[in-house]
Amino acid sequence: MSTSLSRLTAESETNELTPRYAALLKPAEAASFLLTSVGTLAQWRYLRRGPAYIKVGRSVAYRLSDLLDYVEQTRVSHNGVAA
Repeated sequence: MSTSLSRLTAESETNELTPRYAALLKPAEAASFLLTSVGTLAQWRYLRRGPAYIKVGRSVAYRLSDLLDYVEQTRVSHNGVAA
């Protein structure tokens, strides 16, 4: 693969990933968004509950889109049934 072609391919792959991971939130920011505590998020991760998260080494992050999806999944309508 030529240098310019490989650079173009790498550049396009980066551009595709950037919007997806542009809004990464730290656990404290995610907890604030969800109106809960950092400890609750840690407990949810341990119990495999709560919103999806990303873990690299010991670092944890949350995508804003995953938090929004989680909020929608936990939404309850007036008749008590998940909407």
